[in-house]
Amino acid sequence: PGPEWHLEATSQLMPETVTLDLRAQAEGKHDGYVNAALRVDPRGRWLGHAGVGFDLFGGGKTVDLRLGLFLGGVGDVSQDAMFGRPAVGGELLFGLKFGRVFGHYRHLDGFAGPLEDRLTEDELRLGFGLTDHLRVFGQVIAVNPGDQLVEGGAGIGVEAVF
Repeated sequence: PGPEWHLEATSQLMPETVTLDLRAQAEGKHDGYVNAALRVDPRGRWLGHAGVGFDLFGGGKTVDLRLGLFLGGVGDVSQDAMFGRPAVGGELLFGLKFGRVFGHYRHLDGFAGPLEDRLTEDELRLGFGLTDHLRVFGQVIAVNPGDQLVEGGAGIGVEAVF
């Protein structure tokens, strides 16, 4: 069989704003994946990246340990150049699944723009599979997109699996 596709949308309540996260991921049968993510907020700030990686446990059904690399950008739509500043780094995900209940911790770490601007993101997610193809989840996230202060928030989301 071909890759398994994951499409998800999450709305997050952050200090003074609400963000929207959109993600897509294609997972190979055993261990590889490619993904893309975009986060935007009403103030016009955005963060987007595309990545590749692999699961150290080869697509196990209960435990995931994923390592990946990403390339992307961060910016503000009020800037003259929509591209903003480039971002590059890596991510680590540790996940567990028991029946229809799943959860994961994801840490993204890299640089945005000049090398002195760190880009970090920590995500803790807990969810439930309504069907084999539809999942709902809640998550807590802390983000530091480069030169901005660390912000945190909580959100809910939905994921479709094809």
